[in-house]
Amino acid sequence: MGEYIISQLDLLNNPWFVKTNECYQVYTYGSPFKASISHYYYSSVGEIFTGALGTVALFLFCYKGHPLRKSEFGLSDKVMSKLAAFFALGIVAFPTTSKHCIEDNLRVFTSSFNTGIIHFAFAGLFFVTLAFISIFNFRRTKKVSEFGTKPAHNIYKYCGYVMLICVALILIYRVFLRDQYEWLDSIYPILILETIALIAFGVSWLTKGKVYKDF
Repeated sequence: MGEYIISQLDLLNNPWFVKTNECYQVYTYGSPFKASISHYYYSSVGEIFTGALGTVALFLFCYKGHPLRKSEFGLSDKVMSKLAAFFALGIVAFPTTSKHCIEDNLRVFTSSFNTGIIHFAFAGLFFVTLAFISIFNFRRTKKVSEFGTKPAHNIYKYCGYVMLICVALILIYRVFLRDQYEWLDSIYPILILETIALIAFGVSWLTKGKVYKDF
């Protein structure tokens, strides 16, 4: 939305905001839809992207949650949140790459293929960690024996499943389909799947906040 507003108002060619002189070349806007959410790093809202991820990482690093109790499966809330925070910082530290030149790139570079692979790994692990938090950590209760029995627990479970399915589809697309069916790029499959995954975790998180007393 921010990229769309900036492009529609032509703010990067407005002398009120940008110093326009003989050294300045007119900025060429691309599509407001990018190949992935991470590609907004190179756009006019790149600082918002990195700032938001940094804020999320800081929150996750500070989050303690509940300790793991005997007979409970998985890792504690504290460990899982710190893992997610580490992966979020990895996403920022290693920007995504692009097969093609980015026409509306505000940076002085585009990441290499190797950096893009590292970014892809961090992004996948970030989403998988959030999915596991939703499936396992959110479904824990005061009584260990009541794991997954509360009315809202199915929401957490299915939201986590949706995230894992989205990650799997992105992996399949990137590894097996992208080079064979380049026309798929025009419908932004990775952007759509990432958005669905984030919405799923958002629903899970907001539901958890609303029914926190069920813990």
